[in-house]
Amino acid sequence: MRAGESLAIIGASGSGKSTLLNLLGCLDTPSEGTYCFKGKDVSRLSDDELSEFRNRHIGFIFQSFNLVPQLNVMENVEVPLFYSGVGRQERRRRGLAMIERVGLLPRAGHVPAKLSGGECQRVAIARALVNNPDLLIADEPTGNLDSRTGGEIMDFIRRINTESGMTIVLVTHDPGIAEMLGRKIVMSDGRIASDTAAAQEVPCSS
Repeated sequence: MRAGESLAIIGASGSGKSTLLNLLGCLDTPSEGTYCFKGKDVSRLSDDELSEFRNRHIGFIFQSFNLVPQLNVMENVEVPLFYSGVGRQERRRRGLAMIERVGLLPRAGHVPAKLSGGECQRVAIARALVNNPDLLIADEPTGNLDSRTGGEIMDFIRRINTESGMTIVLVTHDPGIAEMLGRKIVMSDGRIASDTAAAQEVPCSS
């Protein structure tokens, strides 16, 4: 995988998509072989080193959002900065800037229960981006959303890749979503069945 790529991973349930995603996101370590990220063999890092590496270099977006229900939008977005040791004022500055970027500044004081599904996913995106990671991993980011809202989220994800050059890896069951990214890997029985360039001209919000 090259820096700046947008990659979709697709396949049936049980095909190995989540396992591959967990390996790429440094949530699991390979039982054999090596995984090099930014010139570092991350498969040899300790659990604490992996946690620090993930926080600094990888952002995650989940289908179920994984927001902390007791925290408001601002506080949820600040979580990665807190664990990076960023001071309170800088956390607030960067958090506000990212919340504004996803269009939720008026909702900054709301808890997740007061937000729509699309708004919750935007908060999750803001949280994933606030540390300016090298790699953004999205696990079925449109799975719990209606088609219009899902299209808006995909538009935003693709814009992140285009404007910032951030590497995007996205897991989906939807072939249409997969075609929106630059490269498509099809998983089958724990192996890569195909690896092709995808059609990027497909509009997200049609």
